[in-house]
Amino acid sequence: MLSPFSARAKEWEPHAQALRKLLNLSPIQPLDPYKLAPAVGLRLVEADSICKQLGSDVAKRILVRDKDAWSGGVFVRPLPDGTRICILNSTHGSRRCKMTLMEEIAHVHLRHVPTGLVRSADGLRMRDYNKAQEEEAFGVGAAALMPWEAFFRALNAGRTIRQLAETYELSEQLITYRVKITGAYKLYSARQRA
Repeated sequence: MLSPFSARAKEWEPHAQALRKLLNLSPIQPLDPYKLAPAVGLRLVEADSICKQLGSDVAKRILVRDKDAWSGGVFVRPLPDGTRICILNSTHGSRRCKMTLMEEIAHVHLRHVPTGLVRSADGLRMRDYNKAQEEEAFGVGAAALMPWEAFFRALNAGRTIRQLAETYELSEQLITYRVKITGAYKLYSARQRA
C-alpha cells in the first residue's frame, strides 16, 4: 500500500482507511460523510431547526452575526441508544460542511476526549481547544475523503488543485492542505511545470 511522504500523514492514513472500510469503499470511490455518520453513531441535526426553538435573537446571533465562529460539533453525552447528536452550521457551503462532518466523524472514531468548558477573561463560558486532537481529526478526515493511493495517482498525473477540488467535491483550500500535509508539494509543483 502506498503511504504519504510525511510522517504525520502516514499515521493518519490507516485511520482514514478504517473509516472508509465501514462503507466498503475502494480507494477510488468517493466517500459521502453523510452516509458514514450513522456508521460511527452520529445523528445529524440541522442548526436551523435547533435555533428556531431558541428564539429569533439567538438564531440571528448563531446563524448570522457569529456564523463564522463555529462549523459544527458533537453533543458530549450519548443518547439512550448510544448515538450522539452532531450539529452542522447550515450557513456554510456544502463543501465546508462535508469536511466539518468528516472531522467530527474522525473525533468519534479516534475516541477523542471531548473538550471542556472554561471561563474567558470576560466571564463568558467557552470550549477549550486541544490542538493535537483537532489536527489529528482534521488530518484523518481529509485522508478519508481523499485516500492517498488515488490522490497520489492524480497528483502524479498532473491534475490541478482546481480539478481535484471538482473531482472530490471539496474546497481548493482543503486540496491544498492535503497536498502540503502529505509532503507532496514538490511532486505537485514538478508535475504542474511538466
